[in-house]
Amino acid sequence: MGKHVKRMRHRNFTRIRAVLAGALVLGVGASVTLASWSDSEYAAGTFTASTFRLESSTESSTLPNLWKDSTESDASLVVSAGGLSPEASKYAWLKIRTTSSSTVGGKVSLASSTPVGDLSPVLEYRAVLTEATCDSGAFSGSATYIAGSSSAYLPATSVQDTPVASPIGAPLGELRYCFDVRIMAGANNTFQGKGATVTWLFTGISN
Repeated sequence: MGKHVKRMRHRNFTRIRAVLAGALVLGVGASVTLASWSDSEYAAGTFTASTFRLESSTESSTLPNLWKDSTESDASLVVSAGGLSPEASKYAWLKIRTTSSSTVGGKVSLASSTPVGDLSPVLEYRAVLTEATCDSGAFSGSATYIAGSSSAYLPATSVQDTPVASPIGAPLGELRYCFDVRIMAGANNTFQGKGATVTWLFTGISN
């Protein structure tokens, strides 16, 4: 009888231990399923495109109303060419600047030269970037040529093979070009009294 009671007590203890062990396992499993706290942050920005516009002037005055955003139809470079003869240079200057509303600078290049008129075949030119007076002196020394060179002119139908890009600031950054225009040496007498108009196109690219 005593041995039977002892066996019953031992079995009950074993069952209790088994239940307790199971409870411990469940406790470990429950700790793994706890959720993490979370939060989010957002960033926003406002973006505005920059402005890059050019205008030009051929007047000696710096009054604002003498600057214009020219088109092909109203471009003007005044050259006093009365009595133009072979190898006799005439000079004229052109100023280009960024407008007051421009927010970035860039680079300006002479992109094309288009002559129209009977005198076109014998016209040639060269041009420099300068702050000096626009005359023969602007083409001496270490002049910065954008067309031609100290010893060579370009036909009025062409520009430099590799355009010279001149940096320009903003707003109201300014570039001043001086043009030297003449009739080619040895031009035929049949060109006497003829005329031509040359349109030079400058293009700008913002930084």
